Amino acid sequence: MTRANFLGAQGGRELVAFLSGEQSRTAIELRADRLSSPRVIRLSRQQKAAPPLLDRHVIELAPAPRRPVRSAPPAIPVDAVVLTNSAAFRAALAHQDGQASRHVRVLVDATDPSLRDARWSDRVRELLELHERTFMTAKERAPRLAGGSFVVSVVGGVTAEGVPLPLTGLFTGLVKSLALELPDTGVLATVHEAVPLEEVLATVSAELGAAQLLPVTYHAGGRRLTPRAVPADATPDGMPALSQDSLVVAAGGARGIGAPILTALAGRYRPRIVILGSSEPPGDSQRLPDRSTFIRARLNGPNRVSVAEANARFDRLLEQRQVRDTLTELERLSGPGRVRYLRCDLRDPAAVQRAVDAVSGPVDLLLNIAGTNRASDVTAKSLADFRAVRDLKVHTYLNLKQALRGREPRRWCNFGSFIGLTGQRGETDYAAANDFLNMAAMSAENEFTIGWTLWRDVGLGATPLMRAFLAEIDAYTPMPTEEGVDHFLTELTAVRDAPATVFLGDKERELVRGIRPEFLTFCTGEARALPYIDTVLRRDATELVAERTFTLDRDGYLEFHQVSGYPTLPGTFVPELAAQAAVSLVPDRVPVVFEDLRLESFLRIYRKDRPEVKRLTATLVRTDERESVVAVRVRGDVVAPNGVTVARDRLHFSVTVRLRDAPVPGPRWTHWDEHGSKPLRDPYHAPGSDVLLREVFRSTTDTRTHPLGRRGRLALDVPALRRWFPGLLVPSVALDGLVRVAVLHTVADRWTPVAIPRTVRRIDLYGGHTDLTLAALADPVELYVTPVDLDLEDPEPENRAIAVAADGEVLLQVKDISGAIVGYVDQETGEYLDRERFDREERS
Repeated sequence: MTRANFLGAQGGRELVAFLSGEQSRTAIELRADRLSSPRVIRLSRQQKAAPPLLDRHVIELAPAPRRPVRSAPPAIPVDAVVLTNSAAFRAALAHQDGQASRHVRVLVDATDPSLRDARWSDRVRELLELHERTFMTAKERAPRLAGGSFVVSVVGGVTAEGVPLPLTGLFTGLVKSLALELPDTGVLATVHEAVPLEEVLATVSAELGAAQLLPVTYHAGGRRLTPRAVPADATPDGMPALSQDSLVVAAGGARGIGAPILTALAGRYRPRIVILGSSEPPGDSQRLPDRSTFIRARLNGPNRVSVAEANARFDRLLEQRQVRDTLTELERLSGPGRVRYLRCDLRDPAAVQRAVDAVSGPVDLLLNIAGTNRASDVTAKSLADFRAVRDLKVHTYLNLKQALRGREPRRWCNFGSFIGLTGQRGETDYAAANDFLNMAAMSAENEFTIGWTLWRDVGLGATPLMRAFLAEIDAYTPMPTEEGVDHFLTELTAVRDAPATVFLGDKERELVRGIRPEFLTFCTGEARALPYIDTVLRRDATELVAERTFTLDRDGYLEFHQVSGYPTLPGTFVPELAAQAAVSLVPDRVPVVFEDLRLESFLRIYRKDRPEVKRLTATLVRTDERESVVAVRVRGDVVAPNGVTVARDRLHFSVTVRLRDAPVPGPRWTHWDEHGSKPLRDPYHAPGSDVLLREVFRSTTDTRTHPLGRRGRLALDVPALRRWFPGLLVPSVALDGLVRVAVLHTVADRWTPVAIPRTVRRIDLYGGHTDLTLAALADPVELYVTPVDLDLEDPEPENRAIAVAADGEVLLQVKDISGAIVGYVDQETGEYLDRERFDREERS
């Protein structure tokens, strides 16, 4: 079975239960004792010396600038199904739920102060109920959502400093898994500060049109944040974690991976240990027969029971034996009378309170280990199973917080799963519970959550049957118990600056790369590949020097932009080069403004066999919490057509780039009417023109003059854009077309000039658009240039060129263009005259 089949098949999705941090019972009937008996694993120094198979990663919220990839749709379609816990939100929305709608919106109001802490309250219960309704809506509507969208927005779910509220994780974890189960649906979660609903909806619309590293974004303090897992070794704090006088309380842990963890603590520190468990109190030490013998005995005789009941009875006895073996070993290590086992339903607040009240003394370490797993698709999962999985982790956490109020533990450790970070098919409940634990630790003090993967020797992964299956699919790293224990002990003594961690091996990274292709690159801080950055020659905090080699083999589009018969880079592509250099230096921000663009010399390719190597230098001028300013220079040797080097290291282009945390929204523009418009031929498309544009650069249509200035309409060639420019940061082809509209006037009522740009004072980008997102807009983009008497060769130009969406939003603005006129095109015949000939004939 392939990895893809494993993740997609129903049986496989049930088997992914071994990823649960606690490794206990699952919905699938595989029994850990069928082929092996439980045992206490003792760790030797030799075993612990083995190199680790998994690496530690710290989960954090990191800046991730929005990258639009499609036209932004409405935040809430008029027929969307809307769920919310806020009467004010519902009253503010003008829509009607559509029974056949392909869109679902969940608006979570988390602004109530009682939700800031993960403790029981009426508001918390309402949020859990909304969480269940979200699941049920996904379950019922999943078959009808293809081509639609499912968006959850949590308002008040993150602070301005970027600290998430614990209960936010319930919704983000669910969304991460749901997105994998519904690949043909736009599944997304957005988390916001306590901001007005209008701001939330604007963000939702923009995010639906953007690429997503994970289907979860946080919007705090003016920043767009995405969870990531950064590789980082633990740094010891130099203090002993526990002592013989310490008290360890474990919620769960007498079986599964909790047993070797507690055993290691007892062996190293000999603390007092109290375990709160759901199993029956340990029975006597009588030897337990194998399962088949036990069941056969119960199927015969006067007290016969069914096979299912016999199995259940055996399981209970087995659990008792496992608990007894663990407690025996713990007492041997910690000392007589220093280990207690209290039976307790961890989902019952009163039971947890009674158990905690029975424990005397301050708690030095609280281990929250409990959990269960019942993996299946959202359409097949029952509400009862969803609650059982979610509640064992979430209710246990809330109950412990309530019971320990006023006597908070010195350290609090949650056992989570890496599924909480990435999501997993079939795990809408389990991912929700584990992401809740991640967020809870990030918003608390002295608390941390460990995201485990597969343990090889304990739990479900320990059975020979499961080991054989996992070896066949080769999808996960089977971590030896001694390594898992070592990771835990290291985390326990680490500096307390990493509230949420996750452990990943090569196989886990490969799995994540398959479902989230760019996520691991984001986690390691590597810049995504940029088409105009070949090699970074030098980089430090304030300067980057990179090279780019231009050839006609890789830059064939230059053939469609010729100046004097030679393939030439458009001057309007210089902002793209500058943007890529600036983003390579300041990767957490996006370019929004270009200033003082100067085009000193052409970047041409004279011969196909002679590459042109150019050097880009980006220098950080200043940076603050609002923006970063980067000066970019592009230099290179200038070589004549005959191969003679005319100049060494000549400056081709210079420009200053302003970058911010997020794209800037565009101002409004009132469209002109057509009164007085006069069509004009685009002079750059005329055969024989000194500046000849073809194919992808034929980006305008309906060019004409107007009493207020010049006009045109954007006409982008989408297949050509995808072929030549799929990874650009700036709408460079649109910018090229917009600037060309500036030449649209006539001389002597006949001739239209052909010009090349020389300088631009300022270019503003709005909305984070690219050429592809502009091409995807439902209605055409209109192009305007003012004033009517524009003089391109004015040394102090005052003009304005803008690209405007149909609704009046400005998408792109260029101010104060200057250029040099190289020739003229006859509007009637299309004949081209270079400037020298035109001036001569005009004088005659």
